[in-house]
Amino acid sequence: MKRNFILFTILFSVLSIVACSNEESEKEATSDTLQTTIIGGRTGGAWSVFTEGVAESIRRENKGAVVTVEPGGIVENPPTVGTNAVSFGISYAMTAYAAYSGAEPYDKPYKDIRAISVVIPGNYYQFIARADTTYDTFSDIINHKIPIRLAVDQKGSAGEIITRNILKEYKVTYEDIISWGGSVDHLSDSKTYELMADKRIDATGDAVSVPSSGMIEASTMIDLKMLSFNKEVMQAVSDNLGMEIGTIKAGNYDFLQEDIDTLFTPAILIVHKDVPEEEVYQITKSIYENFNYLATVHEEFKNLTADNMMDVGQVPLHSGAERFFKEAGMID
Repeated sequence: MKRNFILFTILFSVLSIVACSNEESEKEATSDTLQTTIIGGRTGGAWSVFTEGVAESIRRENKGAVVTVEPGGIVENPPTVGTNAVSFGISYAMTAYAAYSGAEPYDKPYKDIRAISVVIPGNYYQFIARADTTYDTFSDIINHKIPIRLAVDQKGSAGEIITRNILKEYKVTYEDIISWGGSVDHLSDSKTYELMADKRIDATGDAVSVPSSGMIEASTMIDLKMLSFNKEVMQAVSDNLGMEIGTIKAGNYDFLQEDIDTLFTPAILIVHKDVPEEEVYQITKSIYENFNYLATVHEEFKNLTADNMMDVGQVPLHSGAERFFKEAGMID
């Protein structure tokens, strides 16, 4: 009887130790599970698709990861991340840098913003006009003070800021255009194209993907052309806004018969600087390991490669992203 009691006691002790060990392991696994939120774009829009694609890449590479996607906006996301209200977000490189440096449309710098990776490599500034207008370049409009009826997005949006900065380098303001007999209206894309079809708007400019589905649809109703602008102006705006200079190739639209040099800015994943290095390292690695998957999510992801995923513009890299790129031999 005594012997059985001793064996029972030993067995109970072993089982207790194993149970405690398993409990501690479960706690450790739970504490190590990646849980985070990424803010993207409007629900149902392309940017919400981009964000969900990044989130799923993280889930695929990190077992048990819980990654929530929430709606946001190109301009709103950088200060949200910069204040750590949400740790991760997607924005243009130019708007992220504007927030980081305190430039328009932000009234103060958000120095805690860091970059992780490019998500969509190119959102190109495209200035289009009705084909029956008398000008073929931006310079023609300026030099001849043509009373253009211009549509731009809401004030402070990425496309509107680019348009205004281009005009500024030509030493022209919206007020100047109005004084020439033209007009400047802040309109949505759909309203702009509707009024262009009615010949009540002449031209518009915005930073969008190539080809833009909106422009393709508009070109079925309106004969369009794309305008170029002065290279010195492009360089100045590039320097001011933290953008890059690139080329839209002929053939991307039926109406585009020759290459157009213009400005572009990538969409990038940004993060607050206080997010742990290991977490950001794993997220960077997840994007890198899922190029093939991402290419099935959206056509724009097909342009994301190991060669361009680090081209995040002027926002500093997070140490976790930098560590991954160094280990992968992508930076020294």
